[in-house]
Amino acid sequence: MRIVMDDAGDLPAEMVEKYNIRVIPINVTFGTEEFLTGISMDHPGFYQKVKEVGEYNFPKSSQPTPFQFVEVYKEILAENEPDILTITVGQKLSGTYDSAEAAGKELAGQGNFYLFDSAAGSAAMGYMVMESARMLQDGARIEEILARLELIRDTQLIAFLIDSLEYAVKGGRIGFMQSTLASLLRIKPIMQLKDGAIVEAGKVRTYNKALDYIVDYMVERVGQNPVKVAFIHAGDPEGATKLRQLSLGKLNTTEEFTTDMGISVAINLGPGALGIVVVPE
Repeated sequence: MRIVMDDAGDLPAEMVEKYNIRVIPINVTFGTEEFLTGISMDHPGFYQKVKEVGEYNFPKSSQPTPFQFVEVYKEILAENEPDILTITVGQKLSGTYDSAEAAGKELAGQGNFYLFDSAAGSAAMGYMVMESARMLQDGARIEEILARLELIRDTQLIAFLIDSLEYAVKGGRIGFMQSTLASLLRIKPIMQLKDGAIVEAGKVRTYNKALDYIVDYMVERVGQNPVKVAFIHAGDPEGATKLRQLSLGKLNTTEEFTTDMGISVAINLGPGALGIVVVPE
């Protein structure tokens, strides 16, 4: 069995290579310029590009097309691998699931296509992919893997700070009036992923308090239970390091990694976004 994910999920490159994961790129546009994440645009290129944006070329992302999934599926099938598990960004966040579903239907009878809605993105989705790959290596059946993914989906926690409200508003993640009020009061909104949708978790006045809030938010919910943790950032590795340092001794971490958010995620949350993903063991 091969695992396919879209590029809205974050997984360290070495893990993608180790487990032979196929990653479907996300479509990104800057005005009339078009790019594919991980192919014609990388993270340094994206953050350099956003320094020059205006109303005429503000970045936007769009889900992979069914054709993109079909092409990858055909390549995998040609390698005599008939079983494909695809894990996508949450349906409430993108139409990627629908594209993957359409591709599976188009190739019906040519292979066995299993599709899972992560109800998340970034490293939460990445941990699902990693867990699936490890279980496959251990000989788990697809039914066992899907059951484990459902458990992760039901128990995962994601909280993050939005630093650039302009991106969140134009990406449709928070309302204009809410953004205006937060900007006037210099409030840092803390968001969470709940039932597959981005909703507000709280507000604080300063950056440092926002970081404390995110860590405390997690500690209040998981206590000292063992957890896997990912520190995610949109072009701010120093902020991610601060979050990690604040969590030391507070979270009972069994595994962790730090990663730059996928470009499609960073477009909607804005440069400077920071967060923690927690997956209970």
